[in-house]
Amino acid sequence: MNIPYTYHWYHFIWRGCYNLVLILLLPLAILKLILKSDKTKGQRNRNRERFGLIGKPTKEGILVHCVSVGEVNAAKSIVLRLQQLYPELTITISTTSSTGAKQARAVFSDSVQHVYLSIDIPICMWFFFHKLRPKLVLVTEVEIWPNMLHQCFRRAIPAVLINGRMTNESVKNYQHLAFLFRPSLRKFSRICTQGQQDFDNFLRLGVYKPNLTLTNNMKFDLELDIQDDTKAAALKQQLGLNEQAVFVAGSTHEQEETICLDAFKELRKTHCNAVLIIVPRHPHRFEKVAQLCQATGYLVAKLSALNDKPLQTTPDILVVDAMGMLKACYQLASCAFVGGSFAPKGGHNALEPALYAVPTMMGPSIFNNPVICDALASAGGLKILSAPEQIADTALEWLNNVDVAKRAGSANKQVIEQNRGAIEQTLEAISEVFEYKKGA
Repeated sequence: MNIPYTYHWYHFIWRGCYNLVLILLLPLAILKLILKSDKTKGQRNRNRERFGLIGKPTKEGILVHCVSVGEVNAAKSIVLRLQQLYPELTITISTTSSTGAKQARAVFSDSVQHVYLSIDIPICMWFFFHKLRPKLVLVTEVEIWPNMLHQCFRRAIPAVLINGRMTNESVKNYQHLAFLFRPSLRKFSRICTQGQQDFDNFLRLGVYKPNLTLTNNMKFDLELDIQDDTKAAALKQQLGLNEQAVFVAGSTHEQEETICLDAFKELRKTHCNAVLIIVPRHPHRFEKVAQLCQATGYLVAKLSALNDKPLQTTPDILVVDAMGMLKACYQLASCAFVGGSFAPKGGHNALEPALYAVPTMMGPSIFNNPVICDALASAGGLKILSAPEQIADTALEWLNNVDVAKRAGSANKQVIEQNRGAIEQTLEAISEVFEYKKGA
């Protein structure tokens, strides 16, 4: 039985102070939006959505908020299940980043609506909710926006935090502003946590225990996708890959491409036919990464320049300058490096190469997915490296010993199989706070 949020007059005071700070920072936010606007050909400027001005017609339904690419991927399975359970309800995916928007289009196509989440100013959030009129709001991982949650409370909309994550470091930060975030967290009808540590940390922040459910991490519920299989088969044919060793550097950030290129030079000393596939995390860096690769003197191809016909010569390096190709590339990998881990970004999802039984390595920055990384590393399929120079040595260890690489990849795959089930537990938790009747 949930314990409902109780309103106190001083909550209004703290939220008012928060709103004043946001309004003072608004000019900087507008400038940042202008500078980072999505200028992709064929895409209209959608900055007005950031202020709650959603122009497209919408229907009542379910709003699923994802920050960026990783959260969109993690939400895929639950969105598909929600479409099966509530076919009458329109699913709307909101994101804060343009890369998340591109990934939502790549993953869901026209089966969902996409909007950018409004900035968390009261009037903007009012417009946002007035237009969408959701019956249920799902928020992924750790997005806590006080005015967004206040709109849910005022409109009696169940809000559920799914795949909830709260690290020890985050707890310390939130505790400094507990007067603001404790009431906001209590406006969630239910918080579903990735792990026991997250569960305990939400308790420390003042969330009532009956409102918490330990569901484990939804990212473990990754499924093989026939579309990724098709993309991988086509890419393999285009590149003319046969028995070559393939090193995939996925979701890379600045400096990580240089690190992986240096490691690739070492690999080529003993594996002269090895191929490097680099998948940058952010689209705006595609061209810069391509130029960096071309400066090495290797034969470089860009995915956007490939056609249906196989290349006459297999390139040394492929730069994947397109969204939605990462898992297809991991299918071709002999071994993989997951980015955002030597760059201090917390590391991206190591389960994506693990899904295809690929031995994987990461740098020391793994705070985004500590439970996942610990599980894979303990099983022996993921190596956490302390220095960039270890990339080449680790890759050579796997490329020179097929049996060792196979055992590492199988261990990764087994970790996924042993930890599935979070989607079903999450759906059960949602059903406890959301009852939908057709025509209601």
